[in-house]
Amino acid sequence: MLAGSAITNTGSTIVAGNLGVSPGTAVTGFPPGVVTPPGVIHSADAVASTAQSDLTTAFNAVAATPTFVDLTGTDLGGLTLQPGVYGFSSVAQLTGTLTLDALGNPNALFIFKVGSALTTATGASVSVINGGSSCNVYWQVGSSATLGTTTAFVGNILALSSIVMNTGVSLNGRALARTGAVTLANNTIAACPTSPPGVCPTVTLSPTLASGTVGAAYSQGIAPSGGVGPYTFAVAGGALPPGLALNGTTGVISGSPGAAGTYNVLITATDSNGCPGSRAYVITIAGPACSAITLSPSTVPVGHIGSGYVAPLTAAGGTGPYTYAITAGAIPAGLALNPTTGAISGMPTTAGPFAFTVSATDANGCMGSRSYSLIVSAVACPTLSLTPVTLPGGALSTAYAQVVAAAGGSTPYSYAITAGSLPPGLALNGATGAIAGMLSAPGSFAFTVTATDANGCMVSRAYTLAVSGTTVPVSISPPTLPGGTVGIVYVQTITASGGTAPYTYAVTSGALPSGLTLGANGQFLGSPTLPGTFTFTVTVTDAVGSTASMTYTVTVVASGSTGGPGASIPTLSEWGLVILVALVGLTSVWLRRRSG
Repeated sequence: MLAGSAITNTGSTIVAGNLGVSPGTAVTGFPPGVVTPPGVIHSADAVASTAQSDLTTAFNAVAATPTFVDLTGTDLGGLTLQPGVYGFSSVAQLTGTLTLDALGNPNALFIFKVGSALTTATGASVSVINGGSSCNVYWQVGSSATLGTTTAFVGNILALSSIVMNTGVSLNGRALARTGAVTLANNTIAACPTSPPGVCPTVTLSPTLASGTVGAAYSQGIAPSGGVGPYTFAVAGGALPPGLALNGTTGVISGSPGAAGTYNVLITATDSNGCPGSRAYVITIAGPACSAITLSPSTVPVGHIGSGYVAPLTAAGGTGPYTYAITAGAIPAGLALNPTTGAISGMPTTAGPFAFTVSATDANGCMGSRSYSLIVSAVACPTLSLTPVTLPGGALSTAYAQVVAAAGGSTPYSYAITAGSLPPGLALNGATGAIAGMLSAPGSFAFTVTATDANGCMVSRAYTLAVSGTTVPVSISPPTLPGGTVGIVYVQTITASGGTAPYTYAVTSGALPSGLTLGANGQFLGSPTLPGTFTFTVTVTDAVGSTASMTYTVTVVASGSTGGPGASIPTLSEWGLVILVALVGLTSVWLRRRSG
């Protein structure tokens, strides 16, 4: 405990630690107050003077520490806080219980920066849980600290002026007043133990930490000084950027940042004698280098007073999702830009030309923009219609074709999906209004089709298209293939089922036996030329892109081997292929002789 001017006590206060005054000399009330050994009272001596100097250094260092969370106007009672630096621009109030969760880190540091006064209500308390230490809690108070009756307080109070502990207050920590007095009244004070050999040197950490970029390698070392090495390092509050980690032995922060932002982190270095030093760091992580983001279309259609208007805008070139905003000018009254989809919609109420700029920002904070001119005509649109009223359903893995047609305006019309999405496999022809394709997924799909005539007049209709059926996965048979013999014709067929025909076949890993080929119909044909064991994978792809794979192993034995797996008698259909190969060979010989 330390005071700048005086320490006064009434009642049976017990101080388990040192007590000092500097530059003042007055210490009253001891006895009846007791300073338990080995604690002693220092009155304006060299020890008290040094302690007052150290208090000033610590007070200023905490004041300069960046605030992680601003709690101005928030009562600390009822809060559970994690390690970090918390600030109050003016007063701080504690009513009830404040819980400080160290998250299992014995070096967890809690710093509270109070602009003016700190006060606690009767019966208030502060509790450190999950492995933390009350000695790692600091209260930097810009004026005076007043602890209410029976308050159970923890931490080191660094007050600019005075500290008052009302009757029954218990403190597990230190009460340090720079210029004013410390007033006690029947209190219990358990001071934080000093680390051996008694008084720790000041451990400082440097340098400031460099900025980084998402996805780029990052490595920055923390260099402590003032203590006795080696040091151990720990994150005592806040958090490093995702993707970075602190090496507890070397003090190197390394990794690859995963997200852009500004990150506050409190790092503690502890020397070989257990003397700690801490520093709050700010690490700024920039987003990756931006690629060009473009908005389309390049122009928007004409609007008409009193008529519905829809102009979908989309961004490309960056990393989705995008957010959209008007960054210059203004869109016509009655219209609004959807910040998520980019669609401009509504009903214009004012005629005239309107110039504005729309910007799209991607997930990495990269931005692209385009300027638009939207003309709202004072001439009202005629009544347009869109048919049919409903769309027929379809069946999975079947072709679908249906035309939506606009009428009542001026041709030609253009068509677009302005909300929802078509069933997978279908597409809308923007010029004809035809919805067509191969249905590749079952379900109920809701979407809106908007038709725009030559004068920019619009009509929209919401549709729901039901696709029946279930998705049958693609499968391949047989699961194994027979072996072959060098020089003997090899004919085997694999077949696909499920999915949506037709299928395509391909060898996607390994290699076929030398001399064999895989045909488009799934047939292996040829004469092996080399003995050996060959492992390969065949992948089948159906008409809608679903795939299945099978890995085969075929053993080819040398010519003349008996009982080889390739010596089986061909089937009737396979005999036809054998004869075909033979005829092709004979025809080739006959043609060469004739030409010779």
